[in-house]
Amino acid sequence: MTIEFPVERNELEKNKKSRIIPVAVGLFILILLVLVFTQWAVDSPSEKSGVFSPSTELTNGEGVVFDFAQLQGGPVVVNFFASWCTPCRTEMKEIEEVSSIWGDRVTFVGINSQETSLDEAKKLVEETAVTYTILYGGDGKLLEEVGAVGMPFTLFVNPDASIAGRYLTTLGQKELNQYLEKYFG
Repeated sequence: MTIEFPVERNELEKNKKSRIIPVAVGLFILILLVLVFTQWAVDSPSEKSGVFSPSTELTNGEGVVFDFAQLQGGPVVVNFFASWCTPCRTEMKEIEEVSSIWGDRVTFVGINSQETSLDEAKKLVEETAVTYTILYGGDGKLLEEVGAVGMPFTLFVNPDASIAGRYLTTLGQKELNQYLEKYFG
């Protein structure tokens, strides 16, 4: 006894099989685009600015305007964060750990940017217990000046204020140490 399937069922199976190839090609292209973007975003030079010289006025926790000229003469790591940025919370703790090791050779600065609430920003600093310099008042213009396309965003600044490198997304201790060695080691 032979069982014959209706023609319609065979055609449905063929259609399913013929859809697999375009879907696979589409996924491949998507993965390729993600890899290209990641390579561009991570450790990428910017055409916007080769020097870190903020035009935005930033203040410390007591409201005193910070003078960026005092950062020149030594390497600096500048990390942009906001209280609403979940990955920023983790990264701030990682930076704090690394700053305890590199702090005598490199200055670490956190800049609160695109904040919805200054009180929330200060609460985040308190929760993460960071001891490196934290500045407030970044309205997003400074992020644009340094070529950032998102947060968290980290700059590696040479002693002459030229930008050695940029990093988009969360930096862990291992990656941060690698970049510090690469740029300032």
